[in-house]
Amino acid sequence: MQKKTVLYAVFVDSEEINPWTEYDIQSTLDSIQVSVDWLEEQAKKNGKSLEILLEHGENTSKGNVIPFKENFRYKTLSGTLFKYIDISKGIDLVDDWSNKVSKDVARTLPDDTSEVVLTKNRSNNRERLIAKLRNKYQTDNLALMFFINNYYENEISVALHTSSGTETEYAIVSEKEPTVIAHEFLHLFGAWDLYISPFDRNIFAKWKKRRAMKRYPNEIMAFAYRNLDSLTISPLTKYLIGWDNELDKGEGKMFIKRRWKLLKY
Repeated sequence: MQKKTVLYAVFVDSEEINPWTEYDIQSTLDSIQVSVDWLEEQAKKNGKSLEILLEHGENTSKGNVIPFKENFRYKTLSGTLFKYIDISKGIDLVDDWSNKVSKDVARTLPDDTSEVVLTKNRSNNRERLIAKLRNKYQTDNLALMFFINNYYENEISVALHTSSGTETEYAIVSEKEPTVIAHEFLHLFGAWDLYISPFDRNIFAKWKKRRAMKRYPNEIMAFAYRNLDSLTISPLTKYLIGWDNELDKGEGKMFIKRRWKLLKY
């Protein structure tokens, strides 16, 4: 994650979730900008050139931000994601939600001129939307983030397909806290969760996370609900997002299996 990067925010209303107001949208955009400023400052401290352009979907021809509308299959994000014991079924349902929203967003954008895409030339999913956005902003570094207005509710934020080689990654953010936004943004460029999440069902995985939280007491990927100014980016996260091309063995051995080797790139 370096040089020109676009954070593309899409505001979405859903039937069982608080509707977006003009104030909510503007205050969330302000919070996103705080997270952008923090990320750029962290890059500068690490000798990296990073310019994050904040853009958002406009569901209107008048230039105002009117939320897109799409209901979750089971009322809420968490209700849909964790509906089944098999988490992959919930992820499929959330993917379907994101694809429907992406189709509507893509319709508001000019046709792209990209030559290599994995789907037919139709505005029907995240991949086509991302292709259009990359063409519009002339960069491959793009973070697609959907925002739902659950600031006063007990709801999760999540980044999906961050390790997939076939699915396009994206994040859904239920908060307007800058720390949460920066945390999910970093996921989209390779960072790992370093706290115990609902996805951690393996005892060894939980043990590793506890070690990470102790080793990195101010790490943004471990403590996403603290004040952003009190947090930093650990050597492990710097390595994962490409800010360091090598990771000290002492840092990496806590998180990888013995037969794996740390790459230098």
